Amino acid sequence: MKGLFLRIIAAFALLLWAVDMVFPWQKIMQSEQNPYTAIKNRGSLIVGTINNPIYYFIGNEGESGLEYELAKNFADYLGVRLQIKTLENNDQLFNELENNNIDIAAANLLFQPQRAEKFQLGPSYTSASWQLVYKKGENRPKDLAQVQQEIIISAGEDLEKLLSQAQKKLPALKWQNNKQLTQEELLIQVAEGKIPYTIANSIDVAAAQQIRPNLAIAFDLTDEMTVHWYLSNQSYNELQAGLLDFMNNAIETGLIDRIEEKYFRHITAFDYVDTQAYLEAVEKILPQYQSLFEKYKGNLDWRLLAAVAYQESHWDPYATSPTGVRGMMMLTKDTALRMNINNRTDAEQSIKAGSEYLHWLLAQIPDSIPEEDRIWYSLAAYNMGLGHILDARRLTKKLGGNPDNWLDVKNNLQLLSEKRHYSNLKYGYARGYEAYQYVENIRRYMNIIVNYHRVKENQATATE
Repeated sequence: MKGLFLRIIAAFALLLWAVDMVFPWQKIMQSEQNPYTAIKNRGSLIVGTINNPIYYFIGNEGESGLEYELAKNFADYLGVRLQIKTLENNDQLFNELENNNIDIAAANLLFQPQRAEKFQLGPSYTSASWQLVYKKGENRPKDLAQVQQEIIISAGEDLEKLLSQAQKKLPALKWQNNKQLTQEELLIQVAEGKIPYTIANSIDVAAAQQIRPNLAIAFDLTDEMTVHWYLSNQSYNELQAGLLDFMNNAIETGLIDRIEEKYFRHITAFDYVDTQAYLEAVEKILPQYQSLFEKYKGNLDWRLLAAVAYQESHWDPYATSPTGVRGMMMLTKDTALRMNINNRTDAEQSIKAGSEYLHWLLAQIPDSIPEEDRIWYSLAAYNMGLGHILDARRLTKKLGGNPDNWLDVKNNLQLLSEKRHYSNLKYGYARGYEAYQYVENIRRYMNIIVNYHRVKENQATATE
């Protein structure tokens, strides 16, 4: 009897071993179907995304964008190279993920319950909402019940399901899924009056308003939702575990804050009147001086130099101020003498001197500051003086921040006008809040020039 019992135990153990060997996670761990193993074996992380002026684009310095930089950092964390695969829309993105043609889908993707059932989620790293937009000056609907015309949306199962749910209560609700146009192209068509409405991610809307200020938000279709990367739905996924560790570290070290600051935080404050006036100047005045900005740009992007000039004088070579600064770049007399020019109201002399002075300031910025952030310190110094920006760095360190991190320093600039702080600083009082806004405006103005020309070229190409 005892021998029979032992044989049964042995047989049961053998059965458990066999089950274990064919159990899905065991098979996955032993094969390249495990995403983490596949990535390590091929030596590359394949990330699917969509061309977009915020998430992924190819600029003067090569591949850029919020999703690109975050993905590049994750690839470095894994010790592999990054391979980007661009798709046309969200549906294509998830099809590629389902077919294991990409490892991660990353395109400012909002949390969707139906997607979460089918794919694994990475940690959230920002948030946004769906917004219905219309052309400013047209009748503004306050909710979907007041939408009388067809809504045109970009190809995406997420919005389809959202609108299908709403249609159960609103049978007259109509929409069309356009698979040919991108989200940005649909937003531009709304602004130009070619279609009545579209629904877009709030970050996309904020970006589009910078080049089409008559694009207006009717209402938020959803509350703010978290944004995630999506991964294939493997029963055991080391990639998801690695991503969790990476994202937690990226939040703790401020990496995500710095990337968001770089790509879209400066465009969240929208001023219709200012943007409209600026775009008119870009179209009518900038062409008169563009060649001068290109001639004297030095190591800068000419569009940045143009943005500085607009912030200073609205591209008026004869501009003056009560404090005695004047010209296109609003130079003081002392700065003009230092830069060896004799006529501040001559546009070419002013642009040349302003550029040289900005380059001089750049050379004074400590080497410990990351290359991409040095220009923001220099612009703040252009506005309020180099001494005050050095004070801002000292104050930031004193308050426990990182003086080499522009985000930390920027948020402390306004403290330079508070007596409890400036009384203990070497250079004393400064209107730091003005320097803060000065830099933000320049970043926004440059962004507008870049995207204005990009959209114009795309439209010309489409027409051809």
